[in-house]
Amino acid sequence: MPIFISYSRQDRKFVDSLVMNLVAARHTVWMDRWELGVGDSLTQRIQDALTGSDAILVILSKRSVASEWCRRELTAGLVRELEEKKTLVMPCVVDDCDIPLFLRDKLYADFRSDPDEAFRLLDRSLSRISNPMQGRTESPEFFTDFSLDWGGKDPDEPLFRLMFVDHGQRLQYVVWSLCEIYANPSARDDFFADLKKGKRDKHITDVLRLLVADFIKRPLTERITDHFEKYVAWPLSGKHHRKYVIRFRYRRLGIDNGFDTLVHLDMNIRTALAHYEQVLKKP
Repeated sequence: MPIFISYSRQDRKFVDSLVMNLVAARHTVWMDRWELGVGDSLTQRIQDALTGSDAILVILSKRSVASEWCRRELTAGLVRELEEKKTLVMPCVVDDCDIPLFLRDKLYADFRSDPDEAFRLLDRSLSRISNPMQGRTESPEFFTDFSLDWGGKDPDEPLFRLMFVDHGQRLQYVVWSLCEIYANPSARDDFFADLKKGKRDKHITDVLRLLVADFIKRPLTERITDHFEKYVAWPLSGKHHRKYVIRFRYRRLGIDNGFDTLVHLDMNIRTALAHYEQVLKKP
């Protein structure tokens, strides 16, 4: 989901430069001047963007702290933080201004003395929500941590790897699983061609969607009965003569509670795809 920028129009020059740098660093940004058209409801569109954003950058300056509109956006962001119990509002200080009371205990990116270091701090902070290659999903019972990477041009190694760890505070064990996607020469060549063209994200999304669609006719829920590693594999055909072999390896680690464990391997792939699409979603 996009990053919302709350700022005063009088700080437009700084904000334009900041946004260009954020886009160059592969962050998705919602800017009112980019998204609003003649006849749009200003209040509704900004409200939707504030509600749907994964982070709210608050540009703090003498102009913005005096702006009633900026104060409303800040209040909306802080309310979301309280409701969702996670960090959403990220302050960026651009001049010597009176920092609002409810932001004074937050670490802020200080662009006054060292803009380069301030941007590096901001970039690192946003990576946890703007990195499609890794993430975490949470439920009341457990967490799923995951990551995605790709290999080289060696046909004997997987083209893509998705690793998952399912764990929870009340569980005495974790479940580790690894999805390896092997590709024929046509599919492998297509990926590295897209990589050079800057179409990596679309290509990976297409492969994950292909796999998720296959789960409609081939659900993948496995039962773990012991501590040995298990695996399951099958072929999968895509478009443009692309062919794949999907191989899942999985096992249970930790304390044996004496019960079998069901592993929803297909749900893990759906989780990775949903995260990928959410991070890359355009405003």
